[in-house]
Amino acid sequence: MRSEPIAMKPSDWRKNLPRPAYRDLRPVPVSDPWFSVYDLGHDTYALYEDGQYEESIPYLVVGRDRALLVDTGNGIANIRAQCRELTALRLSDEIAAYDDSMGLARRTAALEYFHEKAVTYIQGSAVWKEFPKGFDPALYCIPPYRITHWLRDGEILDLGGRELEVLHTPGHSPDSVCLLDRTARMLWVGDLFYTGSIYTWLPGGDIDLLIESYERLIALFPHYDTLMPSHNEPAVEKELLLEALEGAKKVRRRTDDFILLEGGRRKYPFNRFAFVTGPDGV
Repeated sequence: MRSEPIAMKPSDWRKNLPRPAYRDLRPVPVSDPWFSVYDLGHDTYALYEDGQYEESIPYLVVGRDRALLVDTGNGIANIRAQCRELTALRLSDEIAAYDDSMGLARRTAALEYFHEKAVTYIQGSAVWKEFPKGFDPALYCIPPYRITHWLRDGEILDLGGRELEVLHTPGHSPDSVCLLDRTARMLWVGDLFYTGSIYTWLPGGDIDLLIESYERLIALFPHYDTLMPSHNEPAVEKELLLEALEGAKKVRRRTDDFILLEGGRRKYPFNRFAFVTGPDGV
């Protein structure tokens, strides 16, 4: 364990770019340089926001009749306009989320992320790309929104010739869901897993539930090949979940081999990912 705490968000995060995973993906030319877009096959596109620290990856999933956006990114560029360049299908204003028992999804939708707090995501070393035309940093915030469709575990989202199965997978947060496309053999995992620092200390985070969710997804290995995380790298191999499961179990044992972060949080590093817990190790 390191005695002196280090920053949660290191200022030299750009040293990881470009991430090796993108070398084998097919880039798509787009008009807005804020997005680095990749064609993942099966009418699926990764809209990578590599200009900001979070490295968010919204996904455009296209069916015959409807298109679905998995995650909406960090709200800096016009993602709706970007999607219009990739599909002729109209994106509706429908917003879907899982109605968790803690009411986190409802509270999050109702509360505005005020500029004074949101601005920290676009200051200093957090952003290296030039802001998109029309974006005003002085007004940046995340306004309240209205959930129009409450998801259910096991529900099927039919896009027309393409079905996504909803899986409730708490652990990172109580409202976390994964989306399984058995035909394309893809699994969208949101913030449940990604190659980077996975947080368990946020409101509603639960290491025991995280382990149970990993076990559920591993049991579904016969139905998918590729994980689609919401940060850092898309289209990663499903076998990483096996390592994540063992890593999460190690974290639950509260071993001493962690890096001390600011605020007393603990970072447990593994090969291509890490878990960040609260000061008590959960």
